[in-house]
Amino acid sequence: MKTKKAPRSLSVVPTAIALWREGFQSEIRGRRAQIARGQAYVEFVLVLPLFLIVIAGVVGFGQVLYTKLAMEAAAWSGTRHAVATLNQNRGVSQAYLGARYALDGFGLNPDHATAQVSVWGQWHRGVQVRARVCYNVPAPPVPFGQILAPQQVCASETMPIYKWKSKW
Repeated sequence: MKTKKAPRSLSVVPTAIALWREGFQSEIRGRRAQIARGQAYVEFVLVLPLFLIVIAGVVGFGQVLYTKLAMEAAAWSGTRHAVATLNQNRGVSQAYLGARYALDGFGLNPDHATAQVSVWGQWHRGVQVRARVCYNVPAPPVPFGQILAPQQVCASETMPIYKWKSKW
């Protein structure tokens, strides 16, 4: 035979115990939430410096890359101005001016750059002219930035003096 359970009587004691358990469990949940918040804060504090170093490294690399592109353009511009002129003295001075104007166009200070112009042989049609432009780059603000990044960025370009230039 099956026995039937007697109906529970409504008493105050089980309700009080249930309320006490619920309050105790919510307190445990609150402590767990506080622990989780504290854990998130500690993780944030540990990861933030690494994240900032990565961001600074990306910015520093971008600065070096931008400077390299500017040096390539300045060397090309200097060589192009040199080969388009009619005599050697004017060609060398035009090369320096072309490089300075290119650097100024990129927003870099031309006074921090060095430029060299060399001619292979005598100045006449078909002879190669080489312009080399270098710029001092500040080290990126990351650990070992002075070691990892180049101190100076250089570029060179070689072109022949125009063979088709008239009035020469």
